[in-house]
Amino acid sequence: MSEMLDRVENAVWHAFDFLAIESDGRARKSKLKVLTASLGHILEVPGSENGLDDYRSTETLSFEEYRFYLKKEVFASLPDKLSLENEVSLEEKIENVCWLICKRPYTERGSPVFTEKCVKQLWRIFCMMGEITEEEETTKLQVIMAAREVELVYQQFLSCLGTGDTWDPEQFDQVVSVMPVFKFSIFLAVLESKYAKDLDSSTLEEAIKDLNDYFILDVIKKGKLRKRKEIFPQFKEYWVVVQPHRIKVYSSSKEDDLKGEILLDQQCRVEKISQSNTFIPTKNQKHRFMLYANNKSYEFQSFDHRSRLLWISAVEKAIDFSFQGSRYQRALMEGRKEQREEEITRRISTQDIVEQTKAELEVEKAARLQAETKAMLLTQQKEEEVKRMKELETIREELERLLEEEKQAKRDEEIVRTLQARMLTEEWERREQLEKIQEEQKMMLEHERNKREEFQQIKEDRERKVQDAEQRLQEMEQERIRLDEELKKHRETARRVNIGQEVLEAKIKVREQENELKREFSTRISSFHPSTLSVTQEESEERPKYRPLRSASMRETSYSRSIRRRIRNDSTKPLPNQTYAEEVNNNNNSD
Repeated sequence: MSEMLDRVENAVWHAFDFLAIESDGRARKSKLKVLTASLGHILEVPGSENGLDDYRSTETLSFEEYRFYLKKEVFASLPDKLSLENEVSLEEKIENVCWLICKRPYTERGSPVFTEKCVKQLWRIFCMMGEITEEEETTKLQVIMAAREVELVYQQFLSCLGTGDTWDPEQFDQVVSVMPVFKFSIFLAVLESKYAKDLDSSTLEEAIKDLNDYFILDVIKKGKLRKRKEIFPQFKEYWVVVQPHRIKVYSSSKEDDLKGEILLDQQCRVEKISQSNTFIPTKNQKHRFMLYANNKSYEFQSFDHRSRLLWISAVEKAIDFSFQGSRYQRALMEGRKEQREEEITRRISTQDIVEQTKAELEVEKAARLQAETKAMLLTQQKEEEVKRMKELETIREELERLLEEEKQAKRDEEIVRTLQARMLTEEWERREQLEKIQEEQKMMLEHERNKREEFQQIKEDRERKVQDAEQRLQEMEQERIRLDEELKKHRETARRVNIGQEVLEAKIKVREQENELKREFSTRISSFHPSTLSVTQEESEERPKYRPLRSASMRETSYSRSIRRRIRNDSTKPLPNQTYAEEVNNNNNSD
């Protein structure tokens, strides 16, 4: 049944919008399952949430997609026609579920004026009279209420407070010039800041209840009214509630004890009763009127002429609307909506008006920002006022406390004695608690002492380990010094070996030079005349020797004598290899 979905669409949008806060206008299917299951439970469609996983391939859904799913899978199970009572009951249950999901941003506000119950009733009124439109900047869907609808609600709210004559349309037009449409948060903030200030909570709750009865329950009029009894010819005061299709009679304004109900249809009528001068007391009373319904007559009496006219007008409205199958306020709202749409159609009929509308939209956009800033200022002012009220409330409580203490001081001696006994009992209990605390402190001290001893033992172990480490460091230092000395000795030995090698190389060079000299000498000797020389070569292990043969005609020169002397000296010198080996042995012995 799509009509039911259309009626609760605004409430479902609020719940969907709360679930889609983190996804930019799209809600996850896992979150939507809870809402879908609740709606299916109300409409007796079990397992309605199971089809969400197979509906589309995305993890998230937009509101249009989710609405289409609800229309096809959940609300399609409803019959084509429902009774008015069933319609109202289903709407209330569905809106209660949606309110449980989306209520947090509206109830968890700073210093709220209305209670949660009042905010819920206002939210239901807003959902009934609001419209779903697209935002101009983001093209996201939003639920708003037209300015004229808001004016009607505010004006009725003041009437419920009994201050309807204080309504200032010019002041409201100034607000409308800033924001032509209202979201629920703005609707609630303006109502709290402008029309619900300085009022106690009980008055506000009663006014909101009357407002809820007027718009949600289609109460045309309610109040005290006298009704003539059926058996005895006398009037008794009742609480009468006039609605389309019926009139309910209660014993009191609490509306918890229903005394009777009068059904209305097109055959009913209401008539005034003029006052007559007779001896019957009931017929001499003023401000009476008669209601003819269901082949019966009901006589009522109001308190004055004006109230009688109001009651007669309310009953006539109920009778006129009794033939329609829809709800009274919803039908009026649809009529006003059609009038607004016709007015908008007339306004945009020409191009000039279109351009003017664009300019107005720009102005409204700037005005909306200004209004939001102004709303923030109003909120701050409201918080300051609440703070002052809290201070006054604290002062009042302090004065009440002082008064109570003064009364307490004047009580009799028996009460004082009872208080003293109670104080003594409490003192004994405190003493037992203190003793228990003392025992716990002793146990804690003992535990702390044991910990301190353990820490002392650990400290001594650490100091002993530090001493052992220092001793090992000293031993390592001595070992390092000894190794440094051995390194110096080995370096000295290597230096001596290098020196011996250099000496050996020098000797080898000298030996090579001497061999060259010898070869030169032998060359010169061989150049002499063979008749004057006689050479004998003696073979030995070292080198050949040449002995000149003296002749009588040749005398030994000084050069030849020097050569022979050098050769003789060389024969007495040790070989180079033997000298090097002896030096190496001497160095090893010295080390």
